[in-house]
Amino acid sequence: MGRRKSSVGGINLDSLMDTLTNVVGILLIVLIFSLLSGGDAVKRIKGFVDDVSAEQLARAQGEAEELQKLIEEGRKGLQDFDSQTSERQVSLARQKELIAQLKADMAKLATSKINAEELKKQVAQRRAQVESVEKQIGEKETLIASLRARLADTPARGPDMDAKIVNLPDPRDAPKGAQPLTFICRSGWVVPVDIQGLQLKAQQVIKDGERVLYREDVNRIDCDKMVQLFEKRFVGDRFCRVKIYVAGDAKPYLKIELRPDAGDKTETIGKGTSQFNRWIRGVNPQQFYLEFRVFSDSFATYLEARNAAARQGILAGWIPYPAEAEFVIGIGVDVKTTCLGKEPPKPAAAPASPAGPPRPPPPPDVVD
Repeated sequence: MGRRKSSVGGINLDSLMDTLTNVVGILLIVLIFSLLSGGDAVKRIKGFVDDVSAEQLARAQGEAEELQKLIEEGRKGLQDFDSQTSERQVSLARQKELIAQLKADMAKLATSKINAEELKKQVAQRRAQVESVEKQIGEKETLIASLRARLADTPARGPDMDAKIVNLPDPRDAPKGAQPLTFICRSGWVVPVDIQGLQLKAQQVIKDGERVLYREDVNRIDCDKMVQLFEKRFVGDRFCRVKIYVAGDAKPYLKIELRPDAGDKTETIGKGTSQFNRWIRGVNPQQFYLEFRVFSDSFATYLEARNAAARQGILAGWIPYPAEAEFVIGIGVDVKTTCLGKEPPKPAAAPASPAGPPRPPPPPDVVD
């Protein structure tokens, strides 16, 4: 069928329609092929997914995790390597400094001159000095051993048992005619000591055993038997026990030993109803003062007792003793002879008189 001709000067619509029809047809054909190709691809992918089993998927996940671990270990190893590299660089720098210092020291040694003869001479001098000092040390050790042997039989006794002077910053005289009341502060206890009463008891025991203790043929006292006698017999009171102590002058004395748990403890002295306050409650401050024999382990005990006495207006003094000392008093009578088998030490030479007038003796009966 032939084409129709449009009117003169108008648009040819038939040609345009034919062209559009052809284009639409081509697009439909392309679309159909695209849909067919996409469906095939989906089927292929689905078939591939269906072919992957659960075991293969788990294996793949494990391999992925293992790969991740390897990556982390590699990263950590890289960091360690970086830190070791910096430390090696620091160590290398230090070694370079040491090498430079050694080279400098070697240079100094190379330029220095050592006189071997002079060095030997100095060594000989030092050796002579060492031998001299060793000799002096040996002499001193011998002297010390000798002194220890001489003092072996004379243990520490503390101050003189008859001393009434107390070395304190501000001493003052005790009331005229006042007598001391003695207390021992030791091992955390304060204990009254009736010195005259203990002496009288000891004198009676010695008098009763005089026939056994005194050797008239040699005019000596058998002090060993006297020691045994006081060990077997209890001589004392409810606070103290008396034993025999042979001093360095080869004469017997009385050693005061405190009985267990006798007296008043540090913790209770300050109480108004304590034993110590009862002991001193009736003391006349014009007739008596307190004399404390204070061992170094009981200074706090002394302070408590001293404060309690001050509250009652009683004066007091004190005499310090080392912790290991013994409290020794005289027997109370003049012992004119010495112990059997012991000799008193030879009297020491009188020291040279100092220049100037002699110093006056310290006043007796001093309290603080």
